[in-house]
Parts: sequence; structure tokens; C-alpha cells
Amino acid sequence: MPYKLKYMKQILIKIIECASTFLPFLGKNKTKELKEFSELITGQYEFLMGQLEKILKDYFEVSVKVREMHVEMVELRNELARAHAERCTMLECKERME
Repeated sequence: MPYKLKYMKQILIKIIECASTFLPFLGKNKTKELKEFSELITGQYEFLMGQLEKILKDYFEVSVKVREMHVEMVELRNELARAHAERCTMLECKERME
């Protein structure tokens, strides 16, 4: 689990504990609801952080592939320029490409 996610989870747990300790006037039902709600928020946060990590991983993988494709395109363009320069330029040449 990433450090920030673990840290945020610890903060949320402390908030839940404080709410349970200092708000007894809410009653057991309200405290229970507050705890369930906090656990739901924590779960959603963990899910979203997991999704964000997947998106970042995919983004960087695609970025690497795009760079590789760009290098390949430059190499192909250079190869085409060389081939174009080497082709026969005389009109009478049998190997002239039209």
C-alpha cells in the first residue's frame, strides 16, 4: 500500500476514533452510522487511489510506446530520404521509379 494511502487511512481511523470518543451524545445508532459512513469513505478512497495508480501505470506505458514509435518513424523517414536520394535520376534509366 502506498505511503500516502496508508497515511490517509490512519488519519481517517483517528477521526473515527475521536468521533466515537467525543460524541457520545449522538447515541449508539448515530455513532454506528458515522463509523459505517467513515468506513465507506475509506473504502471509496482506497478504490479511487487504486484506479489512479492503474491509470498512471497505463499512461507511462503508453508514453514509452509513443516515444518508441516516434523514433521508428524518424528512422523510416531517414531511410526513405536515403532511398530517394539513391534512385536513378536520369530519364533514360531503366530502373527509374515513377
